[in-house]
Amino acid sequence: MRLSVFGAVAAIGGLVVGTAPLHAQGYHVRWDTWFQSAAFRGVRLDSVLASDTEIGEGGGSFSNGIAVKCATGAEYCTYFDLGEERRGAPVTSTVDASVWGFGIQGLKIHVKGRLNTDLEEGNVWPGTQPAAQLLEAYAEYSSALFTVQAGRTHVYSRLGFWGFDGAQAAVRPFDGKVNLSAYGGWALAQGAALPVNSEYLNPLQDFRPADRELIVGGTAGWSLPGFDGRLIYQRLIDPDVNRPTSDRGAVEGAVRPGAGFTVAGGIEYDFGQGEVGTSNIQVAYQHPGNWVRLVVGNRFYRPVFPLWSIWGVFSPAGYNTQYGAIAAYVIPGLELRTRGEVFSYDQSSTGGQSPLAGNVEDSGWRWSVGATYAGLKRFVLDATYAAQFGPGASSQGVNGRLTVDIVPQLSVTAHGGYLERPLEYRFWDAKVYSYGARLDAQPIPGIIANVGIVGYDEKRERPDALQSDWNHVRLSAGLTFVFGSSGSRDRGLHPSILRIPEMRGSR
Repeated sequence: MRLSVFGAVAAIGGLVVGTAPLHAQGYHVRWDTWFQSAAFRGVRLDSVLASDTEIGEGGGSFSNGIAVKCATGAEYCTYFDLGEERRGAPVTSTVDASVWGFGIQGLKIHVKGRLNTDLEEGNVWPGTQPAAQLLEAYAEYSSALFTVQAGRTHVYSRLGFWGFDGAQAAVRPFDGKVNLSAYGGWALAQGAALPVNSEYLNPLQDFRPADRELIVGGTAGWSLPGFDGRLIYQRLIDPDVNRPTSDRGAVEGAVRPGAGFTVAGGIEYDFGQGEVGTSNIQVAYQHPGNWVRLVVGNRFYRPVFPLWSIWGVFSPAGYNTQYGAIAAYVIPGLELRTRGEVFSYDQSSTGGQSPLAGNVEDSGWRWSVGATYAGLKRFVLDATYAAQFGPGASSQGVNGRLTVDIVPQLSVTAHGGYLERPLEYRFWDAKVYSYGARLDAQPIPGIIANVGIVGYDEKRERPDALQSDWNHVRLSAGLTFVFGSSGSRDRGLHPSILRIPEMRGSR
């Protein structure tokens, strides 16, 4: 174990606890610590001498009953065996703290940091390096008309989640019916708390920017009776060569014609690549009595890569999907639901199919059906069946869950499932049984704890002599402390709600 990390966690927690009750100031602190253990393994390429192989009864080459691949004239034949078992035991501790009440109404200081480690040797679990990460650290002033932030902050839109060190401002004139915002600074990598040139983010050492990227962007939104809309623009720049590494825009909107209907959609455009990006349109209906919900939609997804990456050269194919879902409450406490989807891939623009590949699958479907019953006191039952068929693989399975509230502060959940996953062009069709339990407790207000265990019984079936079972157990545990001043308006609100600027500024 790396006790130094736990010492740092305890030090941060003690500092927060000791300094939080500042007189004449409001504060809110959430301290989460999570642990889990997992084991996983891939496959490894192995070989045997071609002279040690023989032809099987049905054709093909075998060595000691194991199917191998032999190229014409090759000295060695190859096959895939199970790789080395790797274990990870990541621990993550996150402190999210806000302090306000400095004599200026609407002024707040917010800090969010995280410590990570892997109790197993080798740091095999992704995301545990670096050990300390600063997620947010900014000062904010907010009023009914505008909000200003400066420091390490972030923006989120259909263009993605982006963190940066800089500033952003939003103004909401006409009683909030119009929302204009702008932001800029030194960017962090998308979805990470590190700059793209960090030593811990090294997908392509020779191609990524040598310096931190700059980010600039803004939005213009409006909210009118029955109609919302927003225009979005964002550009990232490599300051070393003064060229954009990403240049994208989008428009999105929603129309509510009444009677429970909502029509929403949007479209993106990549100015750097000169092509239309992801787009979607969806029609939803919810009965005024909330006894039925209907959704149908269409979505086109186009992968987006930074302009410094080589992946865009390979012209990744777009992905189209049409889907529909319905949920109905037939009796009090019982929800029945089903969802279906068909999808297909566009033809790649790299010149068509290879003459050696022949016709290949480029479409598939997904379907699920499930039910949740919460009509019994202290009991909630949930079950889902799902199946899908796509290029190269298919799967079907079922999972169920039973939650029992023993007392208001203590609940137990038992769950289990089965998944069957046959593969085309491969050996090792997999069947997996899972079973587990979780205990959630809130012994006193402000303290939440949970512990869980999940077992996996997997069978990998092959038609040759190389058989394998991959069974293992995963453990998890979590502990959360939530506390604040008596005047805190954050109590009882989910952290995702508190990240909305309008909610943060309403205190």
